[in-house]
This record gives sequence, structure tokens and C-alpha cells, in this order.
Amino acid sequence: MKEVLIVDGDKCTGCRICELICSMEKQGEYNPRKSYIKVMRNREMDFNIIALDIKCDFCDECAEWCPTKALRFVSWEEAAIIRKKNKAGIFPAPLLGRV
Repeated sequence: MKEVLIVDGDKCTGCRICELICSMEKQGEYNPRKSYIKVMRNREMDFNIIALDIKCDFCDECAEWCPTKALRFVSWEEAAIIRKKNKAGIFPAPLLGRV
């Protein structure tokens, strides 16, 4: 079972297609405010941070439509291995109570 969103921050361009796809899939309309995934920009560090709402059911649509393949869902075990082995730019996306 895939339960963790892995984000490659070096690949994320901040296009926010994931937000549009999620809102259409889950809410039936293209409205980023209704998306379960959020792209937040850290301008000082020139970096995008991706977070999931706890309502996310890990359908994988956001990752499937990501044009740069910056997103992917994996199991908890694989996420732990990835986090241990990889550089700081690749990380599990935080889950937020409400985004």
C-alpha cells in the first residue's frame, strides 16, 4: 500500500498542476483552494514545499500528472529507506491537519 508522498524538491517547478488535478479529481472543479495537495513557495531559499491535507486518499493522480515527475507515492518502508539514503532535497511531504 502506498501511503507516503515523496517529493523531489529539485524537480518541482511550482507549476501547481498537482493542485488542479487533485481538485478536479476530488471536488469536480479546477480550484486549487479545494485541493488536498498544496505547493508552498519559499522565496528566500528558492524552494517549493509540498504538503498534503489529511483528507488525501493517496489516489496518485497528482503524481501521475506531474510534468517533472517530482512526486511519487511509496510505502512507509520505502519512504524510510529513501529518507535515510538520499540528499536533503528529496523528502516525504508533511501531512497537515488542514491546508
